[in-house]
Amino acid sequence: MSGKSSLDASLIPDSWTGRPGDPRGQRPRQVPVPIPYPHRVPVAPITAVITKEEFDSKYYQIKSGLVLVLNNKEFHVQGEDLGDRTGTDIDASTISQRFSELGFEYELETDLPKSATVDWFERVKRQLIKKPVDCFALVILSHGTENGVYATDQFMRTEDIVETFNATNCPPLRFKPKIVIIQSCRGTTLSRGINVGLQDPNQADAIADTREYNEWLMGIPTTVTIRLNYEADFLFIYVSVPGAGAFRNAAEGTPFIRHLSKAIEEMEVNEDFYSVLTSVNKMVGMTYKPNIGEAEYNNVVQMPCFVSHLTKSLRLKQSG
Repeated sequence: MSGKSSLDASLIPDSWTGRPGDPRGQRPRQVPVPIPYPHRVPVAPITAVITKEEFDSKYYQIKSGLVLVLNNKEFHVQGEDLGDRTGTDIDASTISQRFSELGFEYELETDLPKSATVDWFERVKRQLIKKPVDCFALVILSHGTENGVYATDQFMRTEDIVETFNATNCPPLRFKPKIVIIQSCRGTTLSRGINVGLQDPNQADAIADTREYNEWLMGIPTTVTIRLNYEADFLFIYVSVPGAGAFRNAAEGTPFIRHLSKAIEEMEVNEDFYSVLTSVNKMVGMTYKPNIGEAEYNNVVQMPCFVSHLTKSLRLKQSG
């Protein structure tokens, strides 16, 4: 790995504890504190129709896809000192290419303010009505906190972004897998780890080099009407655990996007995407060592994680 690693965020001053109502929430802590969802006005439940065959299928059928890549690198947020995200163009190019190789169409936007981001999302939603897809992905490369990410001029809550594409507000994506990949810090604490020797039993006790490298449906004919959870079929992929920072290298981009792109490229036909993400967790969480250049950070690590609301197995590379 060349170049020096840096946190993919500007540090929040120790004196800042979070103003009441601030969408960024409280200052990130070592043990994250659950933040309740804001009050929502009750709405009538949505009823959707799905065939029994589709309901019973074990995995999503994917023959087409769309990925949006939001690449924010220069910021002008009032009251915040957010540095340029040097190296992010490498991530944007790499992840776009990987999804393109899977047959996804992609749209790449760079340095969008919040209003333009919202307009982009709304345009895509209208586009999906006329040209539906089997899988949707959103990749956000930006600065962020545990509760959201930054547009070039304002903070955007993750919850609001997700709500844009949920079952209520984006009917074309109902029952379709929605992958949300967020490359940003989720706080300012640094994850720590222990050094573990990797031993190869074929090397006569030598220590190897650890470099970075459906019963209720029975008898119901044809179709069945169900109630669909608003947040169903989402897969959230984060570069770090809640409250922790993430790293970026000016010469090579971020370790997470680099390893994720490589894992997607090497993904086997009909391989479950969970296993791909698990391998990325292992490679980044256990082998990546940020080159911070200070001895006190020798045990710093970065641990990715993912949260699934999927209702079926997700195979991005399918036979046939």
